[in-house]
Amino acid sequence: MFSFILTLTTLLSAISAYAQPAGKLKIVRGDTDTAYTSPHILVGVTAPGNTVTLNGEKVHVYTTGSFGKEIPLTPGNNEIIIRTFPGNDVSVLHIFYDTSGKRVPALPAQAARPGITPADLPLLTTEGAYLNYGNGTDRLGGAKINFLDKGIRLQAIGETESLYQVRLSDNRYAFIPKALVEVTGNTAGTNVVPATLSGSWSVSNAGGYDRVKISLDEKRPYIIQHEVNPGKIVVDLFGVHCNSNWITQYLNLESIENVDVSGTDSDVMRVTVNLRHQTYWGYRVKYEGNALVIDVKHAPQPALKNLTIGVDAGHGGAGGNGAVSAAGYKEKDQNLAMALILKELLEKKGATVFLSRDGDYEKNNQLRVKEFKEKNIDLLISIHCNAGGNPLKTGGASTYYHHIEHRELARHILARVLELKGVQNFGLVGNFNFTLNSPTDFPSVLVETLFMSNLWDEEHITDPVFQRKMMRQVVKGVEDYLKYCRQSRIRYRY
Repeated sequence: MFSFILTLTTLLSAISAYAQPAGKLKIVRGDTDTAYTSPHILVGVTAPGNTVTLNGEKVHVYTTGSFGKEIPLTPGNNEIIIRTFPGNDVSVLHIFYDTSGKRVPALPAQAARPGITPADLPLLTTEGAYLNYGNGTDRLGGAKINFLDKGIRLQAIGETESLYQVRLSDNRYAFIPKALVEVTGNTAGTNVVPATLSGSWSVSNAGGYDRVKISLDEKRPYIIQHEVNPGKIVVDLFGVHCNSNWITQYLNLESIENVDVSGTDSDVMRVTVNLRHQTYWGYRVKYEGNALVIDVKHAPQPALKNLTIGVDAGHGGAGGNGAVSAAGYKEKDQNLAMALILKELLEKKGATVFLSRDGDYEKNNQLRVKEFKEKNIDLLISIHCNAGGNPLKTGGASTYYHHIEHRELARHILARVLELKGVQNFGLVGNFNFTLNSPTDFPSVLVETLFMSNLWDEEHITDPVFQRKMMRQVVKGVEDYLKYCRQSRIRYRY
């Protein structure tokens, strides 16, 4: 019964994803009184199968019903007549091409970014806190350095509207969102956080992961870097004087070759964890009491039948349509349809798969990450569709990663997807500030399949046959990555 219900649910989702919205001729882009550039882009939608002409010239209509064309305007008034057959729907546009050099008045200038103002506040990090490099931002937030555990004392030395500037050490500062810290005292001018001392270390096999445990007198902030070829995790502990004269390393380690300590400044202690292999399967930095713990996951056998994989269908729910195409297709539906196909294909290869959502409902990205961590997945693939730019030219597939150690996963998947005929290369994008790319607990990749806004892409990414072809290529990319992992299982000698 459960199997039947799941199959029925999947079928209904698929039907919803591919249902073509009905409607007469509609112009969705380019219906404007005045234009300042030529050619002018015009995009519309009609019933699938209709014929469309622009000023008597036949225009290609995609199977979605979308059509588009770059129209060479002449100075002055331009009449554009759009007709559809059958039905003889007609839309007449009059567009004045202004060549005077004037443009649509600019929007009022934005208020200057709030500057740093004097402050001296004792702070305590809360759940989900992270450090930013600076006070800049974009639609995904500021450029993150890394997440911090809760309960770490910091000193604010300045602020913007939404961020505190915090001192990490005598010579280093960063920024942290105000929403992710608690103010624990008053502005008194004497809240400097004194340096603490480090104690002894242990490096042991904790079952499923190797663990580095460093005793400290107090929790202090840290910045994490991962280096590749050779693989190593570098953690700088700020406001810490090194007093570690005893580092016990056991001989049954699987992920860690050795560790080392150095000082990069008078109050900065550097922890270097040299990894046994070039590729790795995740790590986590946290505090247990006042002890800093670095857990490095043991590598699974790199084959799909041995892996637990998280598959994320982007967006979802009433408020989470994502991008909407010219013909009215919603990104959330295509994401879910492809995620279900990907789950099926991976399971046929023997993998265990967990979905972030299996229906049309909302779930925030932080909760998705939390659930994937709880499932102890080995690898994460997030499925989305892109949008933006020229609907007749801007399109293609791309993959995104945040941490450099995840680049090879993203590269191998993109290479396979680009084997599909007609798919443009929109690029391999690193340091991407997407929530599901942020964890270091497992390799992760965001696959932006095709553009909802591009008419060729729209026709293909809404086609169930093409969706299956693309997800097969994603699986091949994962298999290529696993082959790369097997070939690069080098044991370094330091």
